[in-house]
Amino acid sequence: MKHFPTLVLVTIIGLGVEVSSVTSRNGTRAGKLFSIFQVVTFPNAPCVGSSTRNGTCFTSDECSSRGGTSAGICAQGYGVCCTFTVACGATISQNCTYLVQEATTNPSTNPCTFTICKQSSDICRIRLDFTTFSIAGPAVGTTSAGDPIPEGKGGSIGDCNVDSFSVTAPGYKSSPVVCGFNSGQHMILDASSFCHKATFDFTGTGSTRQFDIKVTQYNCGDERGGPKGCLQYFTGASGKVASYNFPTTSSTLSSTVTHLSSQCYTMCFRQELGKCAICFTVVSKGSAAIDQGSFGLSVLSAPGADVTALQDSGCTSDYLEIPGSEQDGAPPNAFAVGVTDALGHDRVCGRFFGYSSVAGLVGAANNDESICTQQRPFRMIFKTDADESTIGGTMNDVHTNELAKFPGGIIGFHLHYALQDC
Repeated sequence: MKHFPTLVLVTIIGLGVEVSSVTSRNGTRAGKLFSIFQVVTFPNAPCVGSSTRNGTCFTSDECSSRGGTSAGICAQGYGVCCTFTVACGATISQNCTYLVQEATTNPSTNPCTFTICKQSSDICRIRLDFTTFSIAGPAVGTTSAGDPIPEGKGGSIGDCNVDSFSVTAPGYKSSPVVCGFNSGQHMILDASSFCHKATFDFTGTGSTRQFDIKVTQYNCGDERGGPKGCLQYFTGASGKVASYNFPTTSSTLSSTVTHLSSQCYTMCFRQELGKCAICFTVVSKGSAAIDQGSFGLSVLSAPGADVTALQDSGCTSDYLEIPGSEQDGAPPNAFAVGVTDALGHDRVCGRFFGYSSVAGLVGAANNDESICTQQRPFRMIFKTDADESTIGGTMNDVHTNELAKFPGGIIGFHLHYALQDC
C-alpha cells in the first residue's frame, strides 16, 4: 500500500521557528525524503539593524505584536532585527529600547517622563547611552583674568535651573541631576523592582531640546553591566572620561565652561587582562587664557599658591578622588608599576591636573604630567558641592574665587585614561 504524507505545516513561534513532525496517514514516520525538516530555534539576542539602531532578534509576528519595527534580518533569515522607539510618557520593559525626542524648542510634553521596568527578575543593571543629549545648560560662570569679580557665593552657578534630567532607582542610589550637552555620555543604575522614572523637566523657551537614549538591561552576573554602584563603566585599554555637560567636541574651551553642581558619583574601569595600573592625563592642556585646559575644580586653599593644582586635604568642596594615586612626573618621580610611592594620594583639585612631587599641598603648575594608581578595582569619584565660591576683593584672589584667573575652577574635567601593563 502506498503511503501518502500529510500536509507539512511550518509554524513560527516564540523563540524561533518550529517545523512540525512529518507522519504518514497510518501514523508511521515518513521516510528520508522529509528528513530535511527540523526544529529551528533562535534566542532573542541583540542584533544590528540596517538603520543606525540596534535591536532584538524576534520573529516578524512577535516584533509587530510588541510594537517594534523591523530593521533587517537575523538568525540566518528566520528572524527580524526588531527595534523599539518610544516617546515621552511611555512605559517600557523591552531590552534595547530608544527614548527619543526630535529637535524642538517647544516640547509638547512637560515634564517628559519614561517609566523603565525590568524585563525579568534576573535584571540587575540598566544602562542609558546618550547617543544624542542636548537640553538647556546650567547657569554658567565666567572666568576672568582681571578685576572686578562678583562678590558673594555663586549659589546658582552650575545649577540646572532651566532644564534638567534625572533617573530614579527606588531602593538604590538615583542618578545626579544633569543638563546641557551630554551626547556620548552614559549612566548605569542598579535595577529596581519598582521601576525607574527617567524624567526631563523643561523650563522657558528658546533652547533646542533633543535626545536619543538607548536603554539596555543586563542580567545579574553580566560583566557588561559594570559593578554595583558604578554610575559609569568603561572598558578597553584606553579611552576618555568627562564630567557631565563638558563640551567634549570643542577644540577650544571658552571662559564659560561650567561643571554641574551637586554631583557625587563613581566611575569604574574594567581591569583588562595583563593590566595592573591605570593612568590619567588631560585631553587638552590649554595654551592661552580663554583656551583653558580640560581640568579645573575649586578654589586654592594653599597659602601663597597662585594658579596651581592641589591634593588631598586641600580639596574639600569640588574634587576628583582617585584612590591610592601617584604623580607620574619626570625622573626620579616617574610612576612604575609594582613600585609604591610613599606619597600616594586620593584627591586632586585646583586649576591643573597633577600632584606635588614633595610632601605638602602645593601641586603642579601645568598639565604636563599624569596621575596613576595601582589600587584595584580601578575607580574614580567626582564630587562637587551646591555652590561655586565667588568671593571677591581688591585683587583677583584664586583662594576665594573660582572665577579668578585662568584656568578657572569651574571647568570640570575631560581626561584620557590608559591601562598599564603589569
